[in-house]
Amino acid sequence: MSIKVTRVKLNRRGMRELLRSEAVQGVLGRKASAVAAEVEAAGIRVDGVPGRIALPVTVDVGAGTERARATVTLDHPSGLAVEAKHGILTSSIDAARNA
Repeated sequence: MSIKVTRVKLNRRGMRELLRSEAVQGVLGRKASAVAAEVEAAGIRVDGVPGRIALPVTVDVGAGTERARATVTLDHPSGLAVEAKHGILTSSIDAARNA
């Protein structure tokens, strides 16, 4: 039995450029938008009982220093309480898989 060892040297600058590219940002943006749509479809309302406004959800996509990033934010002071009670962001993450 013989074992062949192959060494691979990655071009770190090229990998960083690829991970920060517009194409990767686009993919992440579509996935983040799918998660946001799932959160909005839940119909959670805030500000009062019953809630007066739909829970605002924002999507931010951009390139960080090393790679592209996308965030989905419950953009309301009660967003943390909504996430604690309903786990809406956590339960909506599977929507990104299909986007």
